[in-house]
This record gives sequence, C-alpha cells and structure tokens, in this order.
Amino acid sequence: MSLANIITLSRLPLLLLYLGLLFSSSLVLRLSGFFLLIILFLLDWFDGYVARRRHEVSELGAVLDVALDRAVENILWVVFLSLHLVPLWVPILFLIRSFLVDGLRGVALRQGQSVFGMMHSRLGRFLVASRFMRALYGFAKAWVFCQLTLTSAVALWSPDHLPTLLGLNQVVIYFVAALCVIRGIPVLLDSRVYFSQAIP
Repeated sequence: MSLANIITLSRLPLLLLYLGLLFSSSLVLRLSGFFLLIILFLLDWFDGYVARRRHEVSELGAVLDVALDRAVENILWVVFLSLHLVPLWVPILFLIRSFLVDGLRGVALRQGQSVFGMMHSRLGRFLVASRFMRALYGFAKAWVFCQLTLTSAVALWSPDHLPTLLGLNQVVIYFVAALCVIRGIPVLLDSRVYFSQAIP
C-alpha cells in the first residue's frame, strides 16, 4: 500500500481518539481534541500532497480519500447532534447527499470515469472538481467542526458564553450546508449521462 493511502487511513484511528477527547469531562482534554481535529484535517491535505509528490496518485487513493472524508464528516455531524450543538436536519442533509452523490459516482466509476473527472459541464467542473471549491468546502467543514469543538469546551468552562457561540455556530452551519447542496446538485445533473448508459 502506498504511503499516501496509509496517511489517508490513519485519519480513522485519529478520529476515534478525537471522539474520546470530545466526550471527556475535562476542559484540557476537550481543548486537546480541538488541536487533534486540526491535525486530522491537515492530513486530508497532506495525503494528496504526498500522492502527487511521490507519483502515487491512483483511483484507489481517490476513492479512499472520498470515503474517509465522508466517514469523518458524517460521524462528526451525528456526534454534534448527540451533543445538541446541531439540529437534526443537518446530519440528515449530509447523509442523504453522501449516499446520492457517492452512489452516482459509483455508476460513473464503473464506466471508467474518475471521481472528479465525471463532471462534464463547465459549472459542474467548477463547483465540484475545481481546487478552489474543494478547498473552500474543506476549509468550511474544518471551520465548523473546530468551532463546534470549542463550543463543547466552552460549555464546560463558561456556559454563560454559550448563547453567543450557538448563534455564531448557526451561521457557519448554514453556510456549510449551502455549500453541500450547491456542490451536490451538479453531480446529480452531470451523472445522468453515465446513469443512462448503464441501463440497456
């Protein structure tokens, strides 16, 4: 297995460690989880850098990267729902988008298309496959999860500040949810051609 793929898979045990810190009753441990979460998201960038640098870019690596991204974000949404920091509709939205988009990508992959190469419209390529939008979406998700992690720490340290933080959280949550929908719709539209080709 390539070094890039090992880095990708290493995010899963780090996620489990982060969850243990997040559910701790210690302020120090919850704040440690905040820094671990930053490392977790930096690894998402680093595995791609290593793959390009070592010429290890592959379809397996791309699929693993997307799969770990989905696992991390969906688990985090559900966890923050359980902590009463996000409303129920948020994890439902992201789970629906994950299943739909990844299912349609699977159809395209079986026809020889790459995860991002399947986008054929100009708007679709920009919203889904461009480095700018991928970076913006990744940064927005990292931001909201880091902010929610800090909110969970503040809940232990100074509950009086929670109303202000919860209001700020809602703004970021709505922004990330909007990006989720905006980036998901072009996949649904552009994948129609691959889906129709898959049915005799």
